[in-house]
Amino acid sequence: MLVSSMSDLICIARGSQTHCSIRSGRLVPPLDYEVVPIEWSEITAPYTIARKLRENRICFTCCYTVMSEMPEPVVHHLELCVCDANDTLKRLQKYGFKLFAKRQTSFCESLAVKLGRIILVVSQRNYNAVIHNDAIRAEPLTILCCEGDSQTQHSIDTVFNLAFSVKKADLNKIIDNINSIGGKVIQPPTQVQDEHGVLTYAIIKSCCGNIVHTLINKDDYHGPFCTGFEIVESDTCEVLEDNNTLDINYIDHVTFACYSGNSQNIIEFYEKCFGMNRFQIGNNDDERINGLILSEDVGLRLRAMKYYWCSETGLSYRTKENSPDAMMLVVVESLKGQVNCNVQAYLNDHQNEGIEHVALNSMSITKTVSTLQKRGVQFRKPPMAYYEELRKHEKISVLKQDLDALSRLGILLDNEDDSGGSPESREKAKKYLMQIFSQPLFDKKTFFFEVIERFGAKGLGTGNILALVRSIREEERRNSMKHDAKKQEISKESVTDIRNC
Repeated sequence: MLVSSMSDLICIARGSQTHCSIRSGRLVPPLDYEVVPIEWSEITAPYTIARKLRENRICFTCCYTVMSEMPEPVVHHLELCVCDANDTLKRLQKYGFKLFAKRQTSFCESLAVKLGRIILVVSQRNYNAVIHNDAIRAEPLTILCCEGDSQTQHSIDTVFNLAFSVKKADLNKIIDNINSIGGKVIQPPTQVQDEHGVLTYAIIKSCCGNIVHTLINKDDYHGPFCTGFEIVESDTCEVLEDNNTLDINYIDHVTFACYSGNSQNIIEFYEKCFGMNRFQIGNNDDERINGLILSEDVGLRLRAMKYYWCSETGLSYRTKENSPDAMMLVVVESLKGQVNCNVQAYLNDHQNEGIEHVALNSMSITKTVSTLQKRGVQFRKPPMAYYEELRKHEKISVLKQDLDALSRLGILLDNEDDSGGSPESREKAKKYLMQIFSQPLFDKKTFFFEVIERFGAKGLGTGNILALVRSIREEERRNSMKHDAKKQEISKESVTDIRNC
C-alpha cells in the first residue's frame, strides 16, 4: 500500500510491492497500482488508513507516508526519572520501545526510546557535586524529579515530565499565564542551537505533585529529536525474537493521581494555563462541578479534559477526536475514607501526586496484547466472574467480540450506553472500547501502562475502571489468603518439630 498526500485528498494505492518515485516532494505510485481517493477529513494518520483498509478487506504489503503533512503529536515526549536507566530500558523493550537516541552529561544519562509516534526519555541521575537548580540552567533541557542536594539518593522511579509540542506564540502565552497565577517557571523561554537549527523550550512546574512540563517549539528546528541527543543506530538495540508489529502509534490519554479533594484545583490550573477544556466522561455525569464519582465500593472521582495542539490559550480549537494532535488528560482521586484503593496505593508508593499511567492506543488490541504477553509483559486480569457478567448483557453480545479470546488475554470490554430505549441509544451501544492494564513497570506501584482500542467510543471505560479496581482487590484478597495459609502451614510444621524433639 502507498499513501500519498495530495491537496485535500489522500490517495491509497494497492497492488504488487514495487519501487515508488518522488516528484515535487510527493510519493508517486507505480502505474500498476489502483488508486483510491479518501476524504482528508476522515484520515489523521497511517494507522487510521490501515484500519479503514482492514474493515474493507483490502490487503496491503507496505505503507509510505509524508510525515511533514501529518500533525505534530501534542505530547512531544514523556520523561522518566529512574535509579537504573539500562534496567528500565530492558523493561520498555518488552513493550516494543526501541532505543533511538541518547545523551550523556555531567548531570545525567538519558536514553530516548520510541514506539510508533510515542517517545519516552529515560533519565538516570549522576550523583556528583552538581547542585540540581544550577545544573538545569547549565544543561539545556535537563530537569529531574529529584530536586535538592545532588548527593541525595534517588529511590522512587517515576514518570514526571509530560513534554508538550507548542506553537511559539502559545509557549509565551502559557508562561504569561503561569506567572499571572503565581505558578513556578523553572526555566524561562530559552533557545538552544545545533547543526539542525534552533530549538526553543521552557520548563514549568505543575500544581500536581512532582509533575513538570517541558514546552518545546521546533518551528526552526529540523533535527530527529532534541539538541544534545546523539542518534543511535538500530543495531545497538536489543532485538526481540518475534518480528510482530504492535499496532500502537500514539498516546490515548495520560492519567494523574491526586490526593482527595485536589482534582478540581488541578483541572482549573490546566484550564487557566493551557486552555484545556473539560468534557463529560459518563452519561449521568455532572462532572463540570463534581466529576464522575464511581460506586461507593470503589470510591474514585474522575475528571477529564483535552488539550489540542492547535488550541489558543483559553480557547480550544477542536480538531480530530482521539488522534495524535489531541491529548486527553484524566485526573483521578480517591474519595475520603477509602484506604484500599489503587489510587491510594499509588500515592503511598510514590509518596506524592503524579502521573499514574499512560494509555497507548492500539489498532488491534488482541494482537497487541498477545504479542506483548509472549514478550513477557504481565497484565492485570479481572476475575472470571467479569466475563460471566458480560455474557449476560444483550448489548455486549451484539458487538460480536470473542469473549473467550478476551478472557484468555484479560482484555476488558465496555460499551457506551445511555440506558435508554431509543434507536439512537441502541446505535450508541455499538460504540465501545476494549482495554487492559499492565502490572507496574517499576518495582513499586508508581506507574503502569494501559492499552486501549476504540470503536467509536470517546469515554474512558468507566465500567472497566470498576472492574480494574475490583480485580486488584480480588488479587490482594487471594494473596492475603495464600499468605495466611502459608503462615498456618509454617506454624503447624513448627508445632510438629517441637513435639518430635
